[in-house]
Amino acid sequence: MSPRRRRSLIAILSLLPLAVAAPARADRIDDYIKAEMQKRRIPGLALAVVRNGTVIKMQGYGLANLDHGVPVTPDTVFELASVTKQFTAAAIMTLVEEGKVQLDDPILWHLPKGPATWKAMTVRHLLTHTAGLPGLEENFKALWPGGPRLYYSTAQLFNAATKDPLSFPAGERFQYSDVGYFLLGMIIEHVSGQRYAEFLDERFFRPLGMTSTSVLDQWKIVKHRAAGYSIRDGQLVNIRRVAQAELASHFGVMSTVKDLVTWDAALAAGRVVTAVSLAQMWHPRA
Repeated sequence: MSPRRRRSLIAILSLLPLAVAAPARADRIDDYIKAEMQKRRIPGLALAVVRNGTVIKMQGYGLANLDHGVPVTPDTVFELASVTKQFTAAAIMTLVEEGKVQLDDPILWHLPKGPATWKAMTVRHLLTHTAGLPGLEENFKALWPGGPRLYYSTAQLFNAATKDPLSFPAGERFQYSDVGYFLLGMIIEHVSGQRYAEFLDERFFRPLGMTSTSVLDQWKIVKHRAAGYSIRDGQLVNIRRVAQAELASHFGVMSTVKDLVTWDAALAAGRVVTAVSLAQMWHPRA
């Protein structure tokens, strides 16, 4: 099931400047969040508001587990889904800073088993969703003719990614692609010699003290992990978690809103990548 169709619990980090006094704004935030939760049938979420580097509000709303009535707190662990992509991009930029990858490297330099149709694709194209790769569902649909599986190896996903034709020539336009960020994860592993999860943990999570952040492991016991839900016949129901993948660089990071505040502060302070690299990451691409 596409993450866009899931009603899984969410963590929100708000970095918007506040125009009025914090207490008054906090009440407005509460009103807005509660109204949206009711409107969108969101069981629970965690929120942090940061102004000029200072956290002025951090709070949980609703329930992390409806079966057991567990409330959401700033320590609740959520599956971040595609928010994972920023960690993958930061990992690539770290390798760029170390001279191990260049943004305009053809991806076949790092993924030599890729098809000839990928010849014009660069690392930059993957990062900016301009490689011409189909979306995840279109590209990987051959893997689950009878419905999603419980586990996908890197080889299975890569093989599926090589089979479908491109949507357009690399660099022609933007089209969001989970496949591109899966391939970036493969490049990270190829260049670094480490597993994707190990790289993020060693370079980012442990040094920054993000102790509640890790890469998705469906079989691991994760303290304070939120449950996921969907809507069926107008009612919230439990949903099976997303499939486990050997490489989950496009969807697999789990974290808390508290750790995301730490991550944001580290990005701003240049503790993750340099200011030059961060500016490149933030620069919009047509």
